[in-house]
Amino acid sequence: MKVVLAYSGGLDTSAALGWLKQVRGATRVIAVLVNVGQEDDFPMLEERAYRLGADQVHIIDKRAAMAEQGIAPMLKLGAVYEQDYLLGTAIARPFIADALVEVALESGAGAICHGATGKGNDYLRFEQRVKILAPGLTIISPWREWACNGREEAQAMVAASGVSIPTKSFDYSIDANLWHTSYEGGTLEDLSQPPAPFFIDQMSQEGEAEVTLTWQKGLPTKLNGQALPLDQMITELNHLLAPTALGWLDLLETRTNGLKSRGIYHTPAGTLLYRARTALNQCWFAKPTLDYLNRMGSEYGRMLYQGLWQHPIQKAMQAAVDSLYAEAEGTICLRIKGAAVHILARQANPNLFADQLGGFGHMNQWNAGYSEALVFFQHLQNYSVPAEFAMQATPAVG
Repeated sequence: MKVVLAYSGGLDTSAALGWLKQVRGATRVIAVLVNVGQEDDFPMLEERAYRLGADQVHIIDKRAAMAEQGIAPMLKLGAVYEQDYLLGTAIARPFIADALVEVALESGAGAICHGATGKGNDYLRFEQRVKILAPGLTIISPWREWACNGREEAQAMVAASGVSIPTKSFDYSIDANLWHTSYEGGTLEDLSQPPAPFFIDQMSQEGEAEVTLTWQKGLPTKLNGQALPLDQMITELNHLLAPTALGWLDLLETRTNGLKSRGIYHTPAGTLLYRARTALNQCWFAKPTLDYLNRMGSEYGRMLYQGLWQHPIQKAMQAAVDSLYAEAEGTICLRIKGAAVHILARQANPNLFADQLGGFGHMNQWNAGYSEALVFFQHLQNYSVPAEFAMQATPAVG
């Protein structure tokens, strides 16, 4: 049996590598390390995989694909889950799954193995994507099979292979990619206790940054005047915002299975891009369009969180926002201090803000009869109005 393993170099997938051969009887294990923007030491992780028993190791770069095919539509739609979560883990998983399937089909492997537990959401994201792309592949999930009750036993399994994974100075799990870094587990699962000092310090930083973003067709195309692909722009923004406290979120989210999970997420570039998008949308679009985008963003975020990727409804949503943003362009200047974002200036085309109509001056350019009519019709829609009153109060319009 030839198996492709989703390998991160962490504890779970390191333990799974030896387990596949010793317990599952795999004849060959191909470890696939997918670069989705995590700043890891890939040569070191590759060498570790071979020491753990991998027969081949593939390092596949999916940063550009994740940004262009995943983050771009998510940003256009303003996709969120439960009002706040910017879906950093969820958006990376389909691209990791794509890489696994590519290697499996090229190598003739019959199975794909991942290290996700059955308690979270990642097994849904991996497995649903694999079943769509290659339904004939067997899916192996060690956490559903092995007699391992927790991370301590997984650590012992790795130690038995003669490979040591450096001991961390913290007990929570870290998962990083281009869009965000997530922290879960360990002491974070005790809601009665404050987060570790590391988090408090990071969330209290008072550093500053100033950013100018140029947008076309609903996406940022230039950072401080320099044209950059989206993946490079996100990386550069993350570095620029590192001294600030922008983008930290302590969230108790509802997993797809109904269990609650506490995570701390750091999404600096994503948080700033969402703020800039909202500010420019206010110029570009009228109220019905803004409401429509809010509804679609919530629905798109829910589907993405649950592991539905490239569903026909998602494709329809993407086509809709592509059409809405087809003529939208603009520039926005922002100043970030600590965790606060201040809009310094914005220019947009089209721009529905008409200062002479919406401002305090130029009252002679506004027909006061419109205001009187709106009061009446708004009242009529929301309250019961006696017929005789309606006859008397109807303003003369038209």
